Amino acid sequence: MLAKGTAISRLNHIAQKNITIFILSLLSIASIKDTSAQVIRFGAKIGGQYDFVKMDQKSVTDTLKLSPGIGFNAGLVLSFKVRNRYFLHTEYLYSTKSKTVKGKIDPYLKDKVTYRYFELPILFTMHFKGQLGKNKNFKWYAGAGPNIAYLLGGSGTIISSELLENNISSLSYKIKFEPRKDYSHTDEVYYTRTNRLQFGINLGAGLLLEPITKHKVMVDFRYTFDQTLFGKQKADYLIPHDYDDELRFRNRGLRFSLMYLFEYNISKKERNKGKSTVKKR
Repeated sequence: MLAKGTAISRLNHIAQKNITIFILSLLSIASIKDTSAQVIRFGAKIGGQYDFVKMDQKSVTDTLKLSPGIGFNAGLVLSFKVRNRYFLHTEYLYSTKSKTVKGKIDPYLKDKVTYRYFELPILFTMHFKGQLGKNKNFKWYAGAGPNIAYLLGGSGTIISSELLENNISSLSYKIKFEPRKDYSHTDEVYYTRTNRLQFGINLGAGLLLEPITKHKVMVDFRYTFDQTLFGKQKADYLIPHDYDDELRFRNRGLRFSLMYLFEYNISKKERNKGKSTVKKR
């Protein structure tokens, strides 16, 4: 009965994730119909990020030291004008987030973990005009909005005094999102009661450049802070036997990204500009 209940819970969790992402994607695309200027920008994005976590229990830092990590993000961008200076900006990203845990009691302990995500950031941005000197004009923007992320998987590498005593320099492992059933694989770490669907808030700003007409380059700076607790229990490691990573934390991150976008106006008036209105006989 327990196994059946666990399976049903996992299916419901996956269904909730798919439905949430699907509905939000439809809403973001469907709202194009209500735009005033009907200007769409679409393209690609790539960038890096500086990741760190906020622990829910401060006592963890008595025995462990958490260091920030470096990740990246890449994917597609869809943005459209809502009003004169306002845009609804959406992204569909694959990203990685990492952290490093070091031991204070065990000076050799070092656990570097990398998590893989699918993310759907949504920002409502406002654009401004700026000027450098007399003839150097540019545009910049600022915005905020929700960040929806789904945890796809993860992996890590750990070093400890126990491993070194057994002539093992380091141990690589994969993360499983279920209770441990197998005690023979030391290269598997189990996460139970993990919130794989995570919600956060984005605060962003950046520069908007136009090297070619209808082509946009965005230099984006962003701070993302999750509101969802990553997990409710510690990770289950076999080795080292006296260490289990604390999962009661929330993700934080600083991102720097570059976007290249194509601009298209879907209004009939814009599409018919330059066309002759004289009917052919």
